[in-house]
Amino acid sequence: MPTRVQKRKGFQEEFKVEKLKASIEKAAKEAGYPEDQIFRVVEEISSYVLETLNGMDSVDTQSMRTLILNKLDETYPEISVAWRKYDREVKGRED
Repeated sequence: MPTRVQKRKGFQEEFKVEKLKASIEKAAKEAGYPEDQIFRVVEEISSYVLETLNGMDSVDTQSMRTLILNKLDETYPEISVAWRKYDREVKGRED
């Protein structure tokens, strides 16, 4: 698992699994998933990300975002749509 995250603005911070899980959880809630399914989704997607990034010292936020969204597109497209909507409306980002 990476220990550092390279942020868009150029600085690095400690990699925190909690932040990864919180992002997935927020998107799942926004997509209207019931509480009993959200935990399963969060664990599934975060486990996939951690397994994929295993052995890396650091990862940049854009690569991690792409990895998450590609997996969500395959398995939970409604959550992927909610994530992208948040990015557009709140963060001003486009794919």
